[in-house]
Amino acid sequence: MDSGIVDWWNAVAAEVSGERAFFWALGSYVTMILVERLTYLLHDRTDWNERDARANVINSSVTAIIDAFVGGPLFVGAYFLVYDHLRLFDMPYSWWGWVAAFLLNDLAYYVDHRISHRTGLFWAIHTSHHSSREMNLTVASRGTALGLGGIMQPAYFLFLPLMGVAFPMFIAAKFFGNLWGIFNHTRLVRHMGVLEEILATPANHRVHHGTEPKYLDRNYGQVLIVWDRLFGSFQREEEEPTYGLVKQLESDRIWDIQTSGLQWLVGEMRRAPRLIDKLRYLWMPPGWRHDGCHLTTEQIRRGVPGCIAGQAAS
Repeated sequence: MDSGIVDWWNAVAAEVSGERAFFWALGSYVTMILVERLTYLLHDRTDWNERDARANVINSSVTAIIDAFVGGPLFVGAYFLVYDHLRLFDMPYSWWGWVAAFLLNDLAYYVDHRISHRTGLFWAIHTSHHSSREMNLTVASRGTALGLGGIMQPAYFLFLPLMGVAFPMFIAAKFFGNLWGIFNHTRLVRHMGVLEEILATPANHRVHHGTEPKYLDRNYGQVLIVWDRLFGSFQREEEEPTYGLVKQLESDRIWDIQTSGLQWLVGEMRRAPRLIDKLRYLWMPPGWRHDGCHLTTEQIRRGVPGCIAGQAAS
């Protein structure tokens, strides 16, 4: 690849990963939301839930403030600790180094995201992101401060410093990955042709937010849909999904958005009489029950009820 292109890319990456990275990210996100909102106003203003969007913005602001002072510094400290003392290689600032950093970041996102859906503790943290019944760009940052900026999630992103990805390279990869991740939370872009086979397009990601059985726990990728195809979690959008949770959150209160997953997890653990069963709720998939009345994604997809005539379902 031409060295001039690599130098230009290094300059762009340095800009978005430097001291002004936060303002680049915030400015980009706000601009994208305003463009989407204006499009709805011009074409179909009734198809925008103002109350839900307002709740998303307020909730995201609360989460961002806590992450900035708690989760962010903890993750940055852990990243530098691994990079400075445990890294196995030095990833170069060359074209292939950037490609490797992007692929490692996107794969780490896929693994982290899939684990977040398949274990009780991390689903309790991630469930707030899926608790909106809408699908627009304000939903992209809907989450909970309980994740502490990613520290409470599996630390798969720390694989990048282990592989020698310097922090500025990681931040640049996250910046552009997150921009695409924001973009794919829209209903305005219906399909993107051949790109549907490669990228986590809006159509592919709408599936991920669907509540229909065939859509549950599908399409985890942030930028590439290739990982889902490789690891058997891909599902094409056949009709527009019903968005939200299997058991919908009936509240727009910020407290409920932030804590509904934890409330669910604590409630499940309290019902288990044995300590070992209480602990199993932390790592077993959502829908697992200590009494055998499971209603996991796999059972929902097969149409198996949680309990039949008071007996545990097979």
